[in-house]
Amino acid sequence: MPDTDKILSAARELLRIEAKAVLMQEQALDEDFVGVVRMIAAEQGNTLVAGVGKSGLIARLLASKLSSVGARAFYYSALDALHGELGGLRRGDLLILLSNSGQTQELLDVAKAAVQRGVKVAAMVSRVPSSLSRIADFTLQARIEREATETKLPTASTTAMLALADALVVGVAAQRGFTAEDFGRNHPGGTLGIVLGSRVGDLMVPAPEGVALVAPDQPVFETLLAMTRHPNGAAIVTDGDRRLLGIVTDGDLRRGLAANGKGFLDTETRSCMTISPRSCRPEASAIQALEIMETASQVYVLPVVDADHRVVGLVRMHDIAGMEVEKSLG
Repeated sequence: MPDTDKILSAARELLRIEAKAVLMQEQALDEDFVGVVRMIAAEQGNTLVAGVGKSGLIARLLASKLSSVGARAFYYSALDALHGELGGLRRGDLLILLSNSGQTQELLDVAKAAVQRGVKVAAMVSRVPSSLSRIADFTLQARIEREATETKLPTASTTAMLALADALVVGVAAQRGFTAEDFGRNHPGGTLGIVLGSRVGDLMVPAPEGVALVAPDQPVFETLLAMTRHPNGAAIVTDGDRRLLGIVTDGDLRRGLAANGKGFLDTETRSCMTISPRSCRPEASAIQALEIMETASQVYVLPVVDADHRVVGLVRMHDIAGMEVEKSLG
């Protein structure tokens, strides 16, 4: 047990320190940060991202994420650059150099060469001033109070750098007006790509043929039978013009029976329906439907309505999640 306490205590302390480090990055959102975002988004040249060691891993991730939001960004090996590949730097490019200390010699050498070639340099460092920040046109300070261990293992510093890198990506996406549909075009593979590229109308169970549509005044027993014929996890309550009034889920029926016994089956459906439930349009993207479902009170089925609020179908969370499975079997 003492060993368990020691392990958990160390892990909890690390999480507290790293959480604080993430919040401290708000202080880095200054004019230099905005300048870097605008330069990346403007694409006057390439954005090249470099680092050494742990910072190099974060540099690779930053370049990858920037590319995902449409920026012309690439990972740049400082070591290779110093051994014959400096010619890849062009006037108008932006070189982002990641170094906790701001003293990494390879990055200092690359920064000096970049400046000579008319390349703008941004330094993402923890220490300011530092040799790298003095050379750079832009300085992004990844602020931390301390590392999370006495051995100075890179912990809070790498977490801070990751958070600041993500802030850059989100800033560039906002500046470019980058949408989920744009992301889907850049990410066609895997489950995420399939979800981003799909529309609710292509995934929904169509109504009335595949969906239990019930009236608010019909007995719960009849609603249960309709849900048995159409096992989608819910019945949609509509008026005479098929406009959405409410929804009844399997869980609503179980809770009603548990609370009221058999007599519950003879009550009107309106007694257990959720009034004015969340819904979406058939032209909505699958990711938008997921966002509607995944709120504080998560739902797993969503009525699909047209412009006049008439029910045209029902989309289920597992329909969206199952798209990758269907693709792999197809």
